[in-house]
Amino acid sequence: MTVKNSMANVQARREKILSAVDQSEPVAVEGLAQRFNVSITTLRRDLKALSDMGQVKWHHGLVERTNVVTASNHGSRSGIELIKDTIAAAVPAYIVKNSTLFVNSSSLCWRAINQLAIMPLTIITNNIKATECVRHPETSIILTGGEIRYPKESLVGTVAMQILETMQSDYTLIGCDGISVAGGVTTQNIYEAQINSTMISRTKQKVICVADYRKVGVTSNYHVADLTGVDILITDNFANEKVVRDLRRQGIDVIQVSN
Repeated sequence: MTVKNSMANVQARREKILSAVDQSEPVAVEGLAQRFNVSITTLRRDLKALSDMGQVKWHHGLVERTNVVTASNHGSRSGIELIKDTIAAAVPAYIVKNSTLFVNSSSLCWRAINQLAIMPLTIITNNIKATECVRHPETSIILTGGEIRYPKESLVGTVAMQILETMQSDYTLIGCDGISVAGGVTTQNIYEAQINSTMISRTKQKVICVADYRKVGVTSNYHVADLTGVDILITDNFANEKVVRDLRRQGIDVIQVSN
């Protein structure tokens, strides 16, 4: 069996484990091993990966699905929150100080703005929450203006578009709801799609897309840009390996981080 086929089988099995856990109360580890005809050691390896991804909780020989916020984990960071923090922490390595940077309204980009406090920048964003971020004393944050869309508190509409169309950036940092070979960069919000597309089209140097594994290989409702508009994708090491290979073949520099 080739490595390629082996990894495909592992990913398929892990998806089946999630389906099995979704369909019932906490499931016994031994029962899952028997169901999928694998050793306890192999299943534990799968569960460790799924736990690190924030997909399952595994304790006392039982497995159950993880909600991002529950009564038991409120106030602590889940697996997916740690993954997002790790992706955000990788962003500054690809930005040059004193640059002008477009940043969209994704929560992952908001995390990245905090990480960029190590250098002076001009940040132009439609994310109102950016004003709450930690920043370098010489950094300027410029809000686009526009209509506020809740609950994300993002600025959209004609005013935001008109402002962006008068500007150019050295870099654009953009989060998304999906990035795939078939669909390019996509989002669930039609208003944000227009803003994001304008940011990308007015970038002089590099467009950096940030997306955790749940978004890689996914096509969402509204098209933002073709893959030719993206230079770098920063994701995590749980992203689907086949999709990552395909994105690299399209000329994207895919960076995978480990938490």
